[in-house]
Amino acid sequence: MRISTIAICLLTVGLSLAACTSAASHERDNFDRYDEERLAALADALDELPKSSEGIEQIDPGLAGTLDLNQLIRLSEVHSPRLAAAYEKWRGSVSGITAATALPDATLSYTEFIRSIETRLGPIERRFMFQQRVPNPGKLIAREEQAAGVASAMKANFEATRLGLRESLVLAYVDLQALDARLEILNQLAETLRTIEEVIEARVTANLAPQSALLRVQVEAEKLESDARSLERRRPAIAATLSAIVGTRVSAEARAVRLSNSAPAELPQEAKLYALAIDHPSVQEEFARVAIADAKVDEAGWMWVPDMFFGVEYQMVGKPDISSAMLPNEYGEDAVAVTVGITIPWQFHVNLARGDKARAERQAARFMVDQRRLDIQARLEQQLFARTDASRLIGLYEETVLPKARQTLELVRGDFTSDSATLTDVLDSERSLLAAELSLVNARVDLLKAEARIESIVARELETVE
Repeated sequence: MRISTIAICLLTVGLSLAACTSAASHERDNFDRYDEERLAALADALDELPKSSEGIEQIDPGLAGTLDLNQLIRLSEVHSPRLAAAYEKWRGSVSGITAATALPDATLSYTEFIRSIETRLGPIERRFMFQQRVPNPGKLIAREEQAAGVASAMKANFEATRLGLRESLVLAYVDLQALDARLEILNQLAETLRTIEEVIEARVTANLAPQSALLRVQVEAEKLESDARSLERRRPAIAATLSAIVGTRVSAEARAVRLSNSAPAELPQEAKLYALAIDHPSVQEEFARVAIADAKVDEAGWMWVPDMFFGVEYQMVGKPDISSAMLPNEYGEDAVAVTVGITIPWQFHVNLARGDKARAERQAARFMVDQRRLDIQARLEQQLFARTDASRLIGLYEETVLPKARQTLELVRGDFTSDSATLTDVLDSERSLLAAELSLVNARVDLLKAEARIESIVARELETVE
């Protein structure tokens, strides 16, 4: 009987310690596989970064020269504190799977009797006791599934962080491209006005034009040059934004690749984009929270099942205080005992409340999945509209507005040279051309930003979507 009892105890402990769900194994494998791929990818990224003065270069003031977007993305994978923090959270949650199934600490106690307990075989002088509580295997499995769900959520959070990091980097880079493009426009128009200023100054000298005309042109040129200086002062702020995203200092003198003048590419079918969007990592994170809530419901159900505990007790027995002639043959033998027991989950109201709470959390998690999908779809719809509208404006300005604005300015300047147009006509034409040029830049910026946001939503580059 004693042997069978001990065997049952050991079997229960073995089952509890061996509890390892497929979800836990899957999450551990996912992390191990990604960790190897990540180390290889980071090594490749570092190898691809230029070591010379060509392109991007890491020098004391920071990344300088003409910045390449793809290289900045590689650098952010290596240096971004935000991405590193998300990775460490994921790594910690994977380690938490093992911690979630830990047994309660065992207890080891020692008792020294001040007044011995007399027995027929002798007084009990001291006692050693070891005791271990073992939750039922159902609870351990449910807790392991919860920890696996947390690891899955942290994995999805890491992927969402990486996508968000790339999106933020592209948006900041496009702002730097837009700054350079606007500066070029302002400087060109200011130069044009300075040319007109020379013509008018010659006329004023010859008493063919009033001094007020010269002053008007100078004021307009000064305004354009002032706007250009204000834009240039924004460069350090954009560089600081890039530095915060990349995790490496970017020089305030850094430049971006010229803003593309190519025609917008065609988007993939919207149905494919929506299908990818509803599988976004943020949605996967909510699904993981549903899995966590399911495991909590399972754990609440197992709270009705008793836990088990076992112990071993060793008692040291001394010599009886009687004459030697009366001593029994087995006097002074130490005693060994094995203890087996179960807990009694008698707090029914607590278990009922725990189950209600777990089911409510599961229902809330399911609602959050639906809401997250709706939010993703709405954001995708907004960005698709933004891209379509920006593409329309690009076509309008490139094919109609800008050619006419440039032609108008050339005609008015010719008429002004032959005294057929006034200075006001020239300045109005300059302003119209400036507005059109800046509007085209804004449309191209809006297009690039919308595409960056769409790629973040569908978690893929648009050219790779088939």
